[in-house]
Parts: sequence; C-alpha cells; structure tokens
Amino acid sequence: MIPTVTKVTPIYPSQNFIQWTLDDPNNVLQYFDVLRAGSPAGPYKTVAPQVLEDVYHYTDKSPHNYGLTTKIWYVIRAVPKSGSINATLSEPRSAKASSSGTLQDRIARKARYDLSITLKRLNGVELVILKRKRFGTRCSTCYNPSTKDVLLSHCSECYGTSFTGGYHTGVTVFGRIDPSVVQAAFDRTGDTETAVNGITMLDYPEVEPDDIVVERETNRRFIVKRKIPTEGRRILVHQDLQVSELSRSAVEYTVTI
Repeated sequence: MIPTVTKVTPIYPSQNFIQWTLDDPNNVLQYFDVLRAGSPAGPYKTVAPQVLEDVYHYTDKSPHNYGLTTKIWYVIRAVPKSGSINATLSEPRSAKASSSGTLQDRIARKARYDLSITLKRLNGVELVILKRKRFGTRCSTCYNPSTKDVLLSHCSECYGTSFTGGYHTGVTVFGRIDPSVVQAAFDRTGDTETAVNGITMLDYPEVEPDDIVVERETNRRFIVKRKIPTEGRRILVHQDLQVSELSRSAVEYTVTI
C-alpha cells in the first residue's frame, strides 16, 4: 500500500489544496491522515485525521500559521484495516508552485484568483467533478479477479469502473463550457463523427481522462477524453479539457452527485 501526494496547489489568499492517490492492490486501506510540517524532515502535525477512503483531496485553510514565505510540506498516511501500527507514509511534497521563489507562488495564487472570479461572475457555470476511482474496494458484483476486468458495463455497484461506488465524492468547481465541435474520424466501420466540447477550469482538482464532468444546472454529463495543462511564465494556470457528452442512457447518469 503506497500513498502518493500528486499535487499541492496554493489557493488565494492563503490556502493549500492537497490531492493524492493510492496504490492498494490488496485492498487493505481503512482511512487516510493528512500531515503538515514546515520542513520535509518534520516534525509533522496531523491536520486532517481519518479521512475516508472515498476522499482524495483536502483543503488546508490554516497554512498561514507558518507564514506565507515558509515552505510547507505535506505527507499522506495510509492506515490499513490492521491498524495504525502498519500505516505507510507518502514522500513529503511541498506547497511551493515552483522552485523559483516566493514571487512565483504569489503570481500563481493571483492568476488562480483572477480566473476564479472570471468563471464565477462572467462566463462560467457550476460544474461537479466526479473523479473515477482508481483504488478502493473492488466491485463484488461484476469484477473478475482472474482477468482483472468487469463483466457488466451497466453495473449499479461500480458503474463499469471495477471499484465499489465507481467515482469519488464530487467536487464543485466553476468552469467555462465551449460550444461543441464535430470531429471526423475513420475506423473499421467507416466514417464517424464525434461532438467534442472544450471546458476551461482551474488547475485543481487535477482531472484525468475518463473522469466525469457534470453541468449542475442541466445535469449534462461529459467524459474527459484529453487534458491540456496551460502554463504562463512556467506556472500552471488552468486546465483545458476535451470532453464528449454522454448519452442520457449511459450508466454515468445514475451516479448521485
């Protein structure tokens, strides 16, 4: 069981967004602890104890206690069902956006803040990010351990992901949905056309292909096909997603948000 901090994002004015994943082939996870320190060697303090396995992120609202110029480090502790004595720790990861110094961090925070205001007040809509589960309890209904595949694409337990619940708890964000563009392709069945939309959102939570994006007002649901990170002055500013709208008969429409 190996936890990994995938991203630590500074949020204006003084918060940090921590995101992680877990390699748990034997399905022994019980819960996570989020730990924080002012140096990679510690000492570490638990800031979020017993985070449920369904959760993959945490927003630290009090890192300013260390000061904005202090380099802050986070560790995820994965506690198995056998108890905390067998817990494993991730490698420390810093909240710094870059190694260039405090100025880059401040620029990153300000860029995210400006974009968030634009999306909230001008051209954005409320979205829910349903992150596909890539660790957790395997589906008891349709997962085949021999082939490591699912037997049902419309399974009501895992929604075709092979993990119970299918998707992590949704995260509400704001984003801009661009009009659809029809892309033509050719395969063994002949010419095909696919309508693809573009979505612009902040660079957190980090989205991956096969995650689901829900437009809350209309309940339209999109599957992420591709992600294009956008940088300015070597700072990750936002994510540009290429998504395809799902049919209303798709099993993903049965996932509760």
